[in-house]
Amino acid sequence: MTRDIDHAHKGDILVVDDRADNLRLLATMLSEQGYKVRKILKGELTLEVAQINPPDLILLDVRMPKINGFEVCQQLKADHHTESIPIIFLSASDEPLDKVKAFRVGGEDFITKPFEITEVLARIGHQLKLVRLKRQLRAQNQQLQAEVAERLKAEAALQQANDELEARVSQRTLELTQANQYQQQLGQQLQQSLAQEQKLSQLKSQIITTIAHEYRTPMSIISSSIGMLEDYGDRLTDHLRNKHFGRVQKAIQRMTDLIDEVIFLNQIEFETLEIQRETVSFQELIDSISTQIKSSSELCPTFQVEIDPACDHQLIDHRLMTKILLNVLHNAAKFSPDPSPITVQVFCTSEQLCIIVEDTGIGIPEQELARVFESFYRAQNAEHIQGIGLGLTIALKCAHLLNGQIDIESQLESGSRVTISLPLHPMADVGNAS
Repeated sequence: MTRDIDHAHKGDILVVDDRADNLRLLATMLSEQGYKVRKILKGELTLEVAQINPPDLILLDVRMPKINGFEVCQQLKADHHTESIPIIFLSASDEPLDKVKAFRVGGEDFITKPFEITEVLARIGHQLKLVRLKRQLRAQNQQLQAEVAERLKAEAALQQANDELEARVSQRTLELTQANQYQQQLGQQLQQSLAQEQKLSQLKSQIITTIAHEYRTPMSIISSSIGMLEDYGDRLTDHLRNKHFGRVQKAIQRMTDLIDEVIFLNQIEFETLEIQRETVSFQELIDSISTQIKSSSELCPTFQVEIDPACDHQLIDHRLMTKILLNVLHNAAKFSPDPSPITVQVFCTSEQLCIIVEDTGIGIPEQELARVFESFYRAQNAEHIQGIGLGLTIALKCAHLLNGQIDIESQLESGSRVTISLPLHPMADVGNAS
């Protein structure tokens, strides 16, 4: 029961007694004290009346026909609409067993007849006070539960809002991180592009400077020989005419070689070269390079070649291998006095192809040895010898394209030792090489 006690009266009391005189007495007495009183003569009607309009308290006689007070109390306590109504039993019996039974079936108090009005009023007042306190406590508890529910709802909403905020913060952080990484990548790409552009610009500048410088000598030779042929061609012997034509051809070949070297350097620096492996005989390749060096220059080197027969034929890129050996052997011949021999050894280890070229030339100063692979770099003791400083640069870059390496040991005025190391490719792979 949840209704409040009627504020127009001190309380609504239902009196149940089968004797009319008792009902009148109690009703008069309670009404004079400000209580609203309802009367029932038949106990079997109590549950129905209490369900329709629950009272604040029931005064219930124990001894009644058809149904006694204990049974009525059990009915009231068994119904959820009336179970909380306090019941005070009225009985002419003072037997302890009746009192025990009254409390056992759910009664709140027991008054023995004849009763004292003050006692009845005191017991009724006490029970109604307890009713009020219970109702207040129940109302406060309901209010507290509502507040707790509201608080939990607010906390859930706050937690949801916090989760959504954290999710948005995480998402934004991720977006900013990705944007920052993208900017860093762009910055790195820009720096790489700028470095590449700067490198290209420096290379172009060096190429222009080198070509301008290196073209002077062959152009002078061409100009001088053509001038002699124009002015004195009819008076020159066949030998002298052929000599001047030969000088022009060699000068043109030198200029062509220079252009070829510069173009090839640009390719390996800024383009992607496809590796084309094929079976190469090192004996044939070195013989061909030796002939080319002797025919295209005034050099007459003596190459002492020692090749392990098991390593003569290798699966390798013919163009790159030719560039490596041509530049290394040409350097050895160019910086060695004639007719000092240049030794070439070709052998294999378990994993590598090794080529060692050793000369007895002018050597390289120790402090400059680390720079000999730089583009256009020439050691100080080589400035009087024809060249542009690209030979070893191209050779090393070609070796790197083949996943190999070139190392140099040198001693000034005693010569140099160049070691070319390349990975072996089994000949069975020839069908798969590319």
